[in-house]
Amino acid sequence: MLTHASELRTQIQEYAVRTSALLEQRRTRLDALIQTLNNSALLSDALLSDALSSDALSSGIGEAPHQQFTFGAEPHSYALIAADGSQILPDRHKPVVFAFVQAACACILYGCAEIPQAQRLAEEIQRDKRTRLLSEIDLPLGETANAAAEVSNLRDVMEIQLLADACTRFAALGVAPLVIADGSIVPFALLNERTLANPLQTEKLLRPLITALNAMRAAGALVAGYIDRPNSAAIAQTCALLSLPPDARDDAATRAAAASIEGVFDRHIFERILPPDRRSALFDPGWKVNEPNFLGEHAMRACYANFGDGFGERATLARIEMPQWCASPADIAVVTAVLRRHASLDPDGYPFILKAAHEQAVVTRDDQHEIEAALEQELLRHGFRPRFSPKQAAKNRE
Repeated sequence: MLTHASELRTQIQEYAVRTSALLEQRRTRLDALIQTLNNSALLSDALLSDALSSDALSSGIGEAPHQQFTFGAEPHSYALIAADGSQILPDRHKPVVFAFVQAACACILYGCAEIPQAQRLAEEIQRDKRTRLLSEIDLPLGETANAAAEVSNLRDVMEIQLLADACTRFAALGVAPLVIADGSIVPFALLNERTLANPLQTEKLLRPLITALNAMRAAGALVAGYIDRPNSAAIAQTCALLSLPPDARDDAATRAAAASIEGVFDRHIFERILPPDRRSALFDPGWKVNEPNFLGEHAMRACYANFGDGFGERATLARIEMPQWCASPADIAVVTAVLRRHASLDPDGYPFILKAAHEQAVVTRDDQHEIEAALEQELLRHGFRPRFSPKQAAKNRE
């Protein structure tokens, strides 16, 4: 029960006022950013290479930043595979401190009726859930440790390994794999430069990622990450920087440009200018992990795509990320065509294959209670009596 309901009402009113002001500021700022993006075709190659060589608008495949491209057509025959994961995070107040991670795939075959082994394999892959139960010994539970981050990293690795195994098995049957990851293909921790400054932590995440991507490439797979409602601002920040004179684009100006578009994300730009069934130009996200000493030949490229039926509120904007070895215009056209089909199967525009993967992988509250009960019973057999913390015991009595 709220103790100060009147105070909360005041905060809600203030929230609405601030949000309205932000939305109005965003609309004004977007007009200028879109104009800059549209005029970027007039910039010379020298300007792009000198000022933006490592920035978002340096696509590397000859697509001008303002260009838009239609989706392509689906291939005749392929295996569509998606993975997702779920976890139980450790709670030091519970009788048993543990973490649990589960990863699973969804798989749909198209044009493979003449390959009976393919359907059996699809069913087998969907039953092949990967699980990992972590005890206190496996978890960083110190005062400054981040156990949730460790569990999330493990989940990311398990998902990409599961997808790589599925690709290898389908390729052995002569079936072309097409992989859709729920979110970025690259574990989130590797997008943080502080992680990359730690060689041991980087190796722990980067090695299995590169091994998985090698396997996918060898299987001839098309690989894409689908990011729903993305919060990247690389394009918006670049457009803000381009509005400055060339001789004023130093580090301080870059920080100021980023601050000037606070609350504006790339999706806000493309919701206004990208028609349905179109994608933006491909670009380099500018991540440090894309550098040769990290991902190297597996460096990621990205674009935005509209899977909705209009602009603004009717747009369904997603960010698509793909390794550069399968990010040709033809490859992207195929991936966006498949995603368009699956987005149209859901009333909210979320790709059906990803929803199916979530349903395969999800760990429910009932699952959690079942695991907790089984652990407690097994510990009792070993002479240990699990107990809630005094804090949790007091809450349980409320």
